[in-house]
Amino acid sequence: MIDLPVTQPVASTTNPLTLYLARLAPSSQLTMRYVLQDAADRLGFDDMNLEDIPWHQLQPENVIALVAALREDGYAPNTSSLYVNAVRGVMNEAWRMSLISQDHLLKMRSVKGIAGTRLSQGRNLRRTLIQELMAVCAADPRPQGLRDAAIIGILYGSGMRKSESVNLDLSQVDFAERSLRVTAKGNKQLIKYAPAWALAKLEEWLAFRRSQLKEGEVDDPFLFNRIRRGSHITRERITKHAIYYIARQRGTEVGVKIMPHDFRRSFITRVIEEHDLSIAQKLAHHSNIQTTANYDVRDDNERRRAVDRFDL
Repeated sequence: MIDLPVTQPVASTTNPLTLYLARLAPSSQLTMRYVLQDAADRLGFDDMNLEDIPWHQLQPENVIALVAALREDGYAPNTSSLYVNAVRGVMNEAWRMSLISQDHLLKMRSVKGIAGTRLSQGRNLRRTLIQELMAVCAADPRPQGLRDAAIIGILYGSGMRKSESVNLDLSQVDFAERSLRVTAKGNKQLIKYAPAWALAKLEEWLAFRRSQLKEGEVDDPFLFNRIRRGSHITRERITKHAIYYIARQRGTEVGVKIMPHDFRRSFITRVIEEHDLSIAQKLAHHSNIQTTANYDVRDDNERRRAVDRFDL
């Protein structure tokens, strides 16, 4: 725990944290709230409500000590940067509210997270493995079989994030153009493309869902529904947690541990393999090409074969 002087809480209606979280997408709010809660506990505010903490009174040395504590606990550089960026976001709001000076803000911005990188823990899901996943979904007689095949097809075929997939509406899909209009990170509207086979899986799921409607019922506006035990298709949108569960469950059925983001990693890796890095960057909608390069999860054997080609 990092010791700080005793301070008075800030009213929640004027707390920069409240404004910072309000600027984020709902899915990001949960993540950053968790990060800031853990940061607050480490900063010595574990007895205070998150909204009552006087964030504007933090000093650069407090954040430096926070980074040091994260390093000691073995946190990865990217995770450390997430903590620093979260605190920095709150301090930006404190400056906008005139709770701190610009000089104070600049000093807080000068603090960096842990330097360095870590090797990707992601998996490259090869085409044969995707075919196996499609096969186990096809063998599932429940509605989950059609739905999960459509989800896997869209995630792997378009490279979209799980948060983007759960927010997809039917109106955002153009089957003729094979395009999907998504709202991505940073509240950006983007067009993603999917192969014909992936959209065919989606159409199969949607046709089945419509066939289950009672007379007079209107189809749901979103793409993917929650399905309860007993194969009951609810009228509720699927959640990110359910996408995680689907990836793990279907992966277990083919003997592989799969995380939802592995579909995006594999999409980008395959585009790099079959086209080039610049095309992958455009399809992934990365502003920095190095971010795209970091998604390349081809295995060591492929790298060895590439080096072996440089014979005399």
